[in-house]
Formats: sequence, C-alpha cells, structure tokens
Amino acid sequence: MLTMLLMMAAAEGQPADAWALAERAVRASPALEGLQARAASLHHRARVAGAWSDPVLSVELSNAPVTSLSLGDHPMSGTQLRLQQHLPPPGRSRLLRSVGEGRAEVADEATAEAALRLRAHVVRSWWELTRIRGLRRLTDAHLARSEELLASVRVRFETGGVGQYAVVRLEVLRDRLRDDLGDFERADTELVSALTAALASDEETFETPAEIPALPPPPPQAWTEVARAHRPALRRWTHERRAAEQGARLARVDAFRGVTLWAGYRVRTIDTPQDAGVDFASLGVGVPLPLSSVRRSRGEREAALSEAVSASAHEQALLDAVDADMQAILARWRRASDKVALYDDTLIPSATAALQLARADFAVGRADFASVFDTEVELVDLERSRLQAAVQTHLQQAEALAVLGVRPTTSTLGEAP
Repeated sequence: MLTMLLMMAAAEGQPADAWALAERAVRASPALEGLQARAASLHHRARVAGAWSDPVLSVELSNAPVTSLSLGDHPMSGTQLRLQQHLPPPGRSRLLRSVGEGRAEVADEATAEAALRLRAHVVRSWWELTRIRGLRRLTDAHLARSEELLASVRVRFETGGVGQYAVVRLEVLRDRLRDDLGDFERADTELVSALTAALASDEETFETPAEIPALPPPPPQAWTEVARAHRPALRRWTHERRAAEQGARLARVDAFRGVTLWAGYRVRTIDTPQDAGVDFASLGVGVPLPLSSVRRSRGEREAALSEAVSASAHEQALLDAVDADMQAILARWRRASDKVALYDDTLIPSATAALQLARADFAVGRADFASVFDTEVELVDLERSRLQAAVQTHLQQAEALAVLGVRPTTSTLGEAP
C-alpha cells in the first residue's frame, strides 16, 4: 500500500496559469508528437511480429529432355506443383510479439518522461518570470521612494542640513535600482521567449500574479513508492528489463530454427503400354542443421540477460536518486517556507516601521541620513529576499514533479492498493 499525492491544478494556492500553460505546451510540442508517432509505429510492428512467413507455391517443368523440352518424350517428365511452408519453433511468435510490445512500451514511457520534463520546464520558467516581474515591481516601488528621499535630502543639503555625500549615496542607490530594472527587462524577454517556444507559438503574453503566497511543503511520504507508481522513467526501465528477459527466452527458442514442410504433385503426360503415366505425389520435411545457430543463440541470450541486468541497475540507481533528490528538495522547500513566514510576521513589518520612524525623525532633525539610508536598503533586501523565498517554494514543487512524476501538495487522498 502506498500513499498517493493529490494532483490538482489550483490546489494549495497554486495558480492554474502555470499548469495550464504546461498542458498547452505538451499538446503543442512537435517533439512530443514525433515521439508519440514513433511509439505508435512500434506498437503497430509489435502486433504483427511473429507472423508466419507466407506459404510458397511453385510450378516446375520437371525432367523434360533438354533436346526437345517436351513432356511426352520421357516417362519421368511432368509438371510439378509444390506447396511449401516454414513452421517456426513453438512459442517464437508469442515471444516476438512480447519483445515488440516491450519495446513499444519503452517508447511510450520515454514519451511520457519527455512530457514530464516539458511540464516541469514550463512551470519553472513561468515562476521565474513571476519572480523577475515581482522584483521589478519592488524595484519600481523602491526607486520611487528613493526619488522622494533624494528630493528631501537635496533640500536639506541646500540649507546645510546634510553633507553632499548624502546626495551622492542616494543617487548611487537610485542608479543601481535603475540598472537592476534593465536586467529584469532582459530576463523578462528571455523567459517570455522560452515560454513562447515551449508553446510552439509565434507570440504570447503571460499574466503573472502580483501577490505570491508561499506554498507549504508536503508531509513526509514514501517517496520512492510514489515515484515507482508515477515516474515514467522508472516504468521505462521496468519495461526495458522485461523486454530483455523476453529477448533472452526468444534467443533460446531461436537455437532451433523450426522446420519446413512441403507437398508436391507431378502431373505426367506420358502414356505408353509400359507406363500409363500415373501422376506422382511427394511429401517432405526439412530441418536446419544447428551448426552456427546454437552458438549465435547463446551469445544473443547472454547479451539480452546483460541488458536486463543493466536495466535493473539503472532502475535502482534512479530510485536511489529519487530519495536523495527529494530530501534536498524538501530541505530547500521547508527553509523557503519558513523564511517567508518569518519575513511576513516579523522582519518586514519591523523594517517598515523602522523606516517610517527613521524618516520621521530625519524630517525633524532627530536622526541622521545614514540611519534612513541603511534602513531603506535593509527593507529593499528583505522584501526581495521574501519574494525570492516565496517563488522558491513553487519552484521546488516543479522540481519535485520532475523527480516523482506527480505534483506533491500538502494534502493526500488516502491509500491506494
């Protein structure tokens, strides 16, 4: 029994836009369409794998004298009709179909894994775009406050209340914020281009939320069992192993190449007192001599068994990576969630109040400029860090999706068999 994780588009404060875009990208991707077509072709081939070869019908002018090529000049001449059919060894057709279906299922899971990676990529890109736009909004707000403070400081400078260094420091802060806006504009363009390409679209505009709540981390789970149930890459290695094992059985069966049966009927035209020209019938069976097939079959069987061992090793390595990756993801997720709570409850309110008090005291000459400036810069850093941490919780959910094959939330649906 394993605990399955809820997979809902709008659960736990998650905007539907990111996941809706991810599904659009999956539907529109030409690369995925190509993988799906390849998997479909393998399924078609698997359905006809192991079909018997066609029977062979032959007509032969038999034992005609080379001097006349006449069927009536020799008592053994006649027209030979022959029907031949090759019979594969028992079980070979079934094993061929099984191996073919296994390869087709491997292609199906490879397609599903590519779709999973595309979903995670789109969600990550969308949240990165949300982060950049949030930072740009914060920077615009801080730039406006800096311009306001700069105007006040210039008045104080002209009256001799502060030194020129205060004006210069504020101008440096203002110019740094303006420079940051240029970086955000560039990153916005890059991320929009990446999302547009993922959607296979010519031009797209993407709306992102202004308020970004933190996403609480999920409760402890048996992550390897969740991944085993949902991760396409794990199912792929399972199908690889099973197909290789069936290939080993097929190689053993192929050591015996089957038999060939034939039947013939010779129509004779001779009619003499000594020979009334009775028609002849013949039956035959052919069995190949296993001079090389046994050795070749043994080598192919050993190769298939080695492929099965390799697939099992890859599956176990991926399971080990799932557990390690999820521990790292959850550590980052919990830390980011805790930071958002601390910033929202304590640090940002305290820094905001401190800035208001510092500005009020500066206005009446009870605080120096350095106190106001340092408090302003500290609030800028705290608000940016809070935004980064909130987005990080959503990015870690996308990372967990890529690792598990299903999106974890803070809710569960109970147990499934």
